[in-house]
Formats: sequence, structure tokens, C-alpha cells
Amino acid sequence: MSTPILICFISGFLWACFDLTRKLSLNFVNPKVFLLLFMSIQIVIFLIWCVVENFSFNFYSYLIPGIFSIITGILGALIFLKSLKESDISLAIPLLSFTPLFSSIFSWFFLGEELNQVQYSGIFAIIFGILVLYSDDLQLRAILKSFIKIKNNISAKLMILVAFLWSLVPIFDKMCLEHSSINIHGFVQSICIFLILLFFSMNDLKKLKSLNKNNYKLIFTTVCIGALAVIMQFVSISITFVPIMESIKRATGQFGALIFGKIFFNEGITKQKISAITIISTGVYLLI
Repeated sequence: MSTPILICFISGFLWACFDLTRKLSLNFVNPKVFLLLFMSIQIVIFLIWCVVENFSFNFYSYLIPGIFSIITGILGALIFLKSLKESDISLAIPLLSFTPLFSSIFSWFFLGEELNQVQYSGIFAIIFGILVLYSDDLQLRAILKSFIKIKNNISAKLMILVAFLWSLVPIFDKMCLEHSSINIHGFVQSICIFLILLFFSMNDLKKLKSLNKNNYKLIFTTVCIGALAVIMQFVSISITFVPIMESIKRATGQFGALIFGKIFFNEGITKQKISAITIISTGVYLLI
């Protein structure tokens, strides 16, 4: 396995753990406040990184993709947290596998990155696996009816919207990284998102006083895992194609959602879920 692919898998595993701890944390904290705390940890990490290591930054070239990255990042994160809080993790997270499809379209349009036919087959295999996941049985008719089930499920539609928004984020990030180093990019993004969220979260911050010590430990652990996941994602997109990174990240997330859903939330493991994971894994194999 090549180093870029290994780094993508590490990033995917961190995001899977982050999905779990985020869902647990949302039992105690408002999504906006959680995201605000997450940004505060990222600010510290990236600031230290900027101090100990040189950075490069071309403000004027960075400005436009930087703004779009902030907007899509905030919207996607807030909608994701709302959907995750109200859904089964083993059904919500897999819908993010639509991200590689969107990413392949946008990366071709914005970055000129093209995959071969086999790799595109892998992306569509991942998406087909999502339809199997939402089906009542393994018959083709039931699988195709998954489109209707997803259409009628508000949380599912929100998660697909998140997939659309998050497919744009790494595209804009990669454009930003052409004009800045990873450390300053992470710092600028984090502090801008922090300031925007702070403006809208002043009243919600008062509720943090009611949390106990264990709640704080869980939230702190969550934001630290998330910060590491973001750093690894920045590294991943700087050394490989965005659709490949997104596909590996989402496929890893499927396994995490299935296993963590059973262990922590007693969510059932069905034939559809097992079949879906198998199809998704095949898709990842074709992709890499």
C-alpha cells in the first residue's frame, strides 16, 4: 500500500472515531457550541504549528477559495450535527458516501483531476452499497426502492445535502493549499469559522456551566480527535486526488458506523448492512 493511500485510511479512521464521539457529545451540548469548541482547539493547534514551522500565504489568491471553504464548511458541519443527533449512526454516516461522486464531478470541473473508468466504477459501487443499506431486503426491486425511502427521510436528505457541501470543501481546500501552507490555512479557516459561530452562539455558551466533569472530558476528547482528523485530511488532499481521499474516508466511515452503532447504540447488524459494507469495500478496492 502506498504512503498516500495509507494516510487516507488513517484520516478515515480518525473521522470514523470523530463521528462516534460527536454523536455522544451532542447529548450534552448544542451543535453550534460544539463546533465552536472544536474550532477553538484547532486554532490552538494550528497557531502552534505556525509558530514552530515556517508558512507561506498569498492573501489575494487565497481569498476567494478561502471564503467558499468557510461557507460550505460551516453549513455542512451544522447540518451534519443536526442529522447525526437525530439518526442512527449506522444509517446516517453511510449516506456521506455520496461525497465521492460529487467530489469527482467538482474536482474535474475546478481542478482538472480525472479518474479512469475502473476508479469511477469503484465510486458507483460505493453508492450502490448505500442503496443496499437502505433496502428492506436484497431483491433488486427493494434496492431500487431505497431511492424513495431516502427521499422521504428528512435526516437522510439532510445528510445528502451535507455530502454535497462537504464534497466542495476539500476542493476549495486544495485550491487554497496552492496559495498557502497547511498550517496557516488551517489557522485562517479555524479562526474565521470560530468568529462567525461566536457571534451566533453567545446565549448558548451559558449552558456549558451545567455540564459535569465527564461531559467536559468527552467533549475535549472529541474536539482533539476532530482536529487530528482535519490535519490528516489536509495532508491527504495535498498528496492525492480528492475523490480518492473522499472514497477511502467514507468507506472507512461505513465500517466504523456499523461497528460503533452496534457497540455503543445497540443498532442491529442486518444482511443488508453486511452486504452494503462488502459492496462498498469492493468499490474502494477498485478505486485504489
